[in-house]
Amino acid sequence: MQSLKITVLAAFVLFLGASCTDFLTELVPAQSLPSSAAFSDAAGLQTAMIGAYDALQSSDLGATGFAINANVLSDNAEWRGSFPSYIDMFNRQLDAANGEVGGMWAQGYLALNHANLVIQGVDIVEDAALTQALKDQLRGEALFLRGMIHFEMVRYFGKPWGPNSSSDLGIPVVTSAVDESTDITFPVRNTVADAYTQAIADLTAAASLLDATGQRGRANATAATAYLAEIAFQQRNYPLAATLAGQVIDAGYALTPNPEDPFVSEGSSEEIFAVISTTQDNPGVNGSLATFHHINGRGGDVVINTDLKDNGYGAIIPASQQAEAPAGSTLVDLRVKNLTSADLFNIEKYEDFTNNADDLILNRLATFYLMRAEALARQNGVTQASLDLLNAIRTRAIRLVDADGVESDASAIVSYEIGDFANADALIEAIILERRVELAFEGNRLHDLRRLMRDVRGVAFDADVLIFPIPQREIDANSMLVQNPGY
Repeated sequence: MQSLKITVLAAFVLFLGASCTDFLTELVPAQSLPSSAAFSDAAGLQTAMIGAYDALQSSDLGATGFAINANVLSDNAEWRGSFPSYIDMFNRQLDAANGEVGGMWAQGYLALNHANLVIQGVDIVEDAALTQALKDQLRGEALFLRGMIHFEMVRYFGKPWGPNSSSDLGIPVVTSAVDESTDITFPVRNTVADAYTQAIADLTAAASLLDATGQRGRANATAATAYLAEIAFQQRNYPLAATLAGQVIDAGYALTPNPEDPFVSEGSSEEIFAVISTTQDNPGVNGSLATFHHINGRGGDVVINTDLKDNGYGAIIPASQQAEAPAGSTLVDLRVKNLTSADLFNIEKYEDFTNNADDLILNRLATFYLMRAEALARQNGVTQASLDLLNAIRTRAIRLVDADGVESDASAIVSYEIGDFANADALIEAIILERRVELAFEGNRLHDLRRLMRDVRGVAFDADVLIFPIPQREIDANSMLVQNPGY
């Protein structure tokens, strides 16, 4: 077999010189075990699975990229750093050679190839250690990763979900592994709808195979359901989103007492699925969440812009509620209190600037409280069910603070009542505002604006400049690929 080193796997391949075609390794590092070993025994399949998580853990993909790229493109952030790739992203001047764009594509398809190796391997390997339970676990985890990565990536490289999704180009949907050079193909881009369909099929299957909870940092059935809810929400299928979000809420997770707890106490009761970064495998000083966001990282490359400051944090407590505070006391939102100076106004969710080892939580419970609240309001109008979900997030975040700085419960003041809203639209806007503040800098806001079909810093939600170009190196390697408009 001709020796090749393949860096973009399963879809678009670059030939960087002669070496052995290795996609997986021994357990540590789990990156390049020969494919024959992956299909020889249960241990090889488990190592291949670790390789998929390792690719997801890349700063270009799940450790940082899924959040920071959306943050920089959204209307929440201002970029103050020196990286040219992010400067171009913030200024909507991307090109097909952008390193962040190319890194996400490469790592995404690397992870997909590992996942496909596992999916294929569980049906091939004959090993007494490969019990049915282990087969289901490995297949379920691999399907979860394949589904969620297709969904996450198509949101960057394709148009937002809409009436033309069956014709709009998305990304190549890849469901076969490359383990030898003869397996290499040069596929065309599938449509946005195709990518969504594959993601739904994979995540549905994963939810049926996995346990509701599991080892931290690895897929579980609730995380699969959570992603199915996100997909339905993005498709504006609000009845389905409400149902699936309800299933997530009922799965046994619990809101933490304070809004910062999921970030400073990683692995909290609120965390459903996170990409874990430790001191041993962190994404590095130039790739960590704290480096980009925390004032003690690099001074804050990504800071809160004026619009979020004034129309997000500054608007979250209505004047009518603030006026109800007893004399000498004031209402304080902990999500604002924990921010730093008014000059930079850094987000402090990502605080481990010493070890560069903040996890990126991709599914946490608060998201689904607010998702279900909005979806129910769109179905049923102003109801107590929506208000209870919204109020659960507000009452844990907002405190009454007296003249001595003593905090106390503010629920009686900040909880909304049915009479506070003239109609469903008013309630929906309150929930959207709560999402903007509660989920700030977690990668949600850009996708919310696209779902709501609202302008993003002065450009249309589906503008070409908000969609990543297909990396030029991939087009050079695969003449079947079509570039996105404007590049």
